[in-house]
This record gives sequence, C-alpha cells and structure tokens, in this order.
Amino acid sequence: MFKPDIILAALANGLMTGAVYALIALGLTLVYGVLHIINFAHGATLTAAMFAVFVAHSVFKLDPYIAVFLLTPLFFALGYALQRWVINPASHGDDSNILLVTLGLSIIIENGLLAWFRSDTRSIDVPYGFSVVEVAGLFLSTPKLIAFAASFAVAGLLGLLLLKTDTGKAIRAVAKEKTGAALVGIDVGHVYAVTFGIGAAGRAGGRAHHRRGGEPVRPLHGREPRPDRHLPHLHPCAAAQADRAVRSQGMRGHP
Repeated sequence: MFKPDIILAALANGLMTGAVYALIALGLTLVYGVLHIINFAHGATLTAAMFAVFVAHSVFKLDPYIAVFLLTPLFFALGYALQRWVINPASHGDDSNILLVTLGLSIIIENGLLAWFRSDTRSIDVPYGFSVVEVAGLFLSTPKLIAFAASFAVAGLLGLLLLKTDTGKAIRAVAKEKTGAALVGIDVGHVYAVTFGIGAAGRAGGRAHHRRGGEPVRPLHGREPRPDRHLPHLHPCAAAQADRAVRSQGMRGHP
C-alpha cells in the first residue's frame, strides 16, 4: 500500500496543477458569461501562448516567469483586437457566425504554428523545473507551488477588478443586460473586447506558468482533449452552470 505522505503529496500536486487550469478556465468562463459565445479558438490560443513562452526562452533567453509579465499584456491586446476588429464585425451579431469565425481563427492559428514550427514537439528546460520544497513533511514541486500562489493572486485581482473598478462594473452591467447598459452610455463593443482580452491574458499567464516545468508542446496541442480547453465546449450544461456560478459571485445587481 502507498504511504499516507505519498498520497497527500500527490493530492497536493494535483490541486496545484488544478489551480493553473482554473486560472485558464476563469478567462473562458468570463467570456462565456459576458459575451455568451463559445470560443472555438480557445485551444489554439493556448497553444500560441505556449509557443510564445518557448520563443521568449529560446530566442530572448527569458525565464518563463519573467516572460509572463510581457506575454500577458501582449495577449490581452491580441484578444482585444480579435474581438473588436475581427470577431465582432465578421459575426454581424449572429451567434452561429461567431462559432464559425472562432473556428476559422483556430484553423489559421494552428496552421500558422505548423508552418513556422513544423510538427516537432518543443519543450523548455529550466534549472528549477524538477526542484521540490518540503512543506509540512510533503515534497512539493517548486514551480507548481509558485503557480498555485500566482493563480490565487490573479483570481483575487480579477475579482477586485469586477467588483471595485468602473471597468468591472461595466462588464457586470453588460453581462446582466447589454441593451440597458448601452442606453446609459456604456460602449458594449469595448466591454466585449476588454472581456475577450482578459480571457486571452489569462490563457497566456496560465500557460506560461505551466511551461516552466518542461511540458512539451506541439502545434496541434490545442486539439487534445484536456479539461482546461474542451470541457465547457463538449458539455454545454457545464458551461451554463459555470455561467451561473460567475453571475452569482460577481455579476449580480447593478453597478
């Protein structure tokens, strides 16, 4: 039988990995809760974020934890631009068109990565990738421990953004009733783009934390069935439940 300390260490490492997945899924849930769209480019943008970390490390010699501070605002700007000037104009307000546009974006991103990086698997080797730290008698992965703390910090900051800032209040108002929000002067298109940008930034930050341990990546990585990429897409009921959970926590009432 396994010793209790081995089981507890495995559970702790699983929870720490789950925190990174939760950070990635938080952005997806926010987009679904506000824009009410299924983003089929979610997995492809995750893969693009992982390759961005790879390029930052291999070409510019940046540590993945340093690269996250550069890639997060970069992917926010990318997500904002895609929603504002690609997805929104091309969809003409029709949800079925949004599905087709995001599906097309995923194909473009994946084939662009294939053309640039070929089909080879890439990975990052860092000195601390397999280092551990002892906590209460448990040996925990140092990168996962850092990512766990960072995930909670980012989730807390996002909660404060939604509850305490004018931008967050605008996001909550649009999520509740976009027509009413537009009537009181809120730029709904801008709020949609900001929300999509936050989702893209969360994916970039989450994958930067995940790549620090040497996880391999390939251009079609986003098509693999993983809980942080596909569960909300494969199970609409789960997505609806996540939507209700987000609304109950931070999107109720008027700003």
